[in-house]
This record gives sequence, C-alpha cells and structure tokens, in this order.
Amino acid sequence: MTIKYKLGFTIDSETLFGILSKFLPVQDLTVEEVPVIERQLKRADLPELLHSLHKPKPVRVKQVRRKKGSGHVLNLYAGCNAIIMTTFADGEPHVGKETFPGLKAAGYGTNGLYGRLERLRLHGYITQPTPGMWQLTPKGKEAWDSQ
Repeated sequence: MTIKYKLGFTIDSETLFGILSKFLPVQDLTVEEVPVIERQLKRADLPELLHSLHKPKPVRVKQVRRKKGSGHVLNLYAGCNAIIMTTFADGEPHVGKETFPGLKAAGYGTNGLYGRLERLRLHGYITQPTPGMWQLTPKGKEAWDSQ
C-alpha cells in the first residue's frame, strides 16, 4: 500500500544545495533566487472572486428526437412483417413465439421479433389484448386481406 505525504518547510539555500551536491552528481549548476510574493486578498477583490466562481453555465440546446415508427414506410407484405401477419391472419390472439418457425425457415433471426411487433402495434395493425399475446386489429385484418 502506498502512502503519500505532503510536506511544507523552509530551508536555507546553502544547506539545500550542500545536501544535493552530496547525493546527486551535478556539474555546472547555476542557481537563481526568485523572491516569492504572497498576495493578500483585499476586500475589493472578493466580489470579483465570487463572480468568477459562480459563472453561469452555458445553456445546452435541447435535442429533438424523432418518435419511434415515424417516417418509416411499413411494408406488410414483405420480410418479417409478412411472416408475422400470416401467423396472426386468423384473428385469434397468438404468442409471439408462434412466429419463430416461419422466421427461421425464411432465414431471419428471432432476436428482433418483439421490436417488429411493437412497430406493427404503433402503426395500428396489431394490438396486445393481454401481456404476451398479440392479435390483428380490424385495420390490420383489412390491410392484410386487401393484399
């Protein structure tokens, strides 16, 4: 375990350089003494100091995010959507897992299924009557039958 110490002390320059010359192989050393001026805080500086500590933070521009499902054209008759709509075409409530065999047979992964179901729900083609169950809406039935 490392322990760090912070020390503050005053030492005469002759003593300091005498100690350094015994332990370090220093040649051609030049030393320049610079006086340290300690500035005391005046009462007139106090408001300026407080103002600099409490500067107003820059106002961040609010980001505009687009809503889910907006701007996307949904094709019910192609890809995963067609497989989902075919499974739900009878109008009865179904579990989402019932679409897995059709998706796997077509070469699609099953990981994004519930995102697809949610997008179809946002567009109004399917509904979720109970948690875990999905069913075509009248709009979805009409759109699928008009194919």
